Amino acid sequence: MGVTDPDGDPVAITVTDITQDEAPNGIGAGNTCPDATGVGTASASLRAEREGRGDGRTYHVSFAADDGRGGRCMGTVTVCVPHDQGAGSGCGDQGPLFDSTCGGACTSGCAIEMALAQPVCSGESLPPALVQRLSVAQRLVSRAAGASGKHAAKRLMHNGIKALRQAARMATRAAKKGDVSAPCAASVATELGNAEAGADGWLRTR
Repeated sequence: MGVTDPDGDPVAITVTDITQDEAPNGIGAGNTCPDATGVGTASASLRAEREGRGDGRTYHVSFAADDGRGGRCMGTVTVCVPHDQGAGSGCGDQGPLFDSTCGGACTSGCAIEMALAQPVCSGESLPPALVQRLSVAQRLVSRAAGASGKHAAKRLMHNGIKALRQAARMATRAAKKGDVSAPCAASVATELGNAEAGADGWLRTR
């Protein structure tokens, strides 16, 4: 967030609130809620989602910074999810109208879904097959997090992790061919590891 201390002391960041200018379940927004997690922690996870008929989504992430020596300040940063990726794409900002966390109602399954919703390999053009496999993994995990039946939830989560494993292998092969960078392949592998660790604990509670 670019927060620095004038004395050079390390600064601890705590996310205090996350809001957005579009309704979490707006038209063409995927009907998913929450759209963000991380309040009370040092980092926020935001869903890369916007309304199909809107002008892009703007998240407002509020935070507190503390140097542990009495120095403290508050601030807010905005994050734009443009309507599309065309030249000059930006976001209109109607203000912090809606709670992105939906009251913090995010189960561990939802947390895995949110983690997979974060962009990987930013700035790189990924092979279509890899994009499709990552999308399948995200969709299956999202359905698992929202499933009410135990068996359906487990099946969907297992299939989602399987799809993510396939994506990780595809990213590794693509890196060897020079189609993506090595850090990109590593980020997909990291996403897989985090999702597997979260899914193991989630599945034990179902």
